[in-house]
Amino acid sequence: MTGQDNSRKLLERLSSDDDFRARMESDPISALAEYGFKVDPSIAPGAVQLPSKEEISKNAELLSRQLEATSGWIVFCR
Repeated sequence: MTGQDNSRKLLERLSSDDDFRARMESDPISALAEYGFKVDPSIAPGAVQLPSKEEISKNAELLSRQLEATSGWIVFCR
């Protein structure tokens, strides 16, 4: 599976799964690891705030390209 495939699956889950969204907000390193993305803990935030499920769904294509381009790190903090 490609990074792009993993990006799309991650965004699909973030746009639909409340439990996974809660884990992503509290432990983004672990949640991203499920999809093959490795984040250096020394540069990762301890927690993040996600956009709404609707916003993620609406912008999934753009977000997927950004996620792929940044090697697995997408900033959800506001």
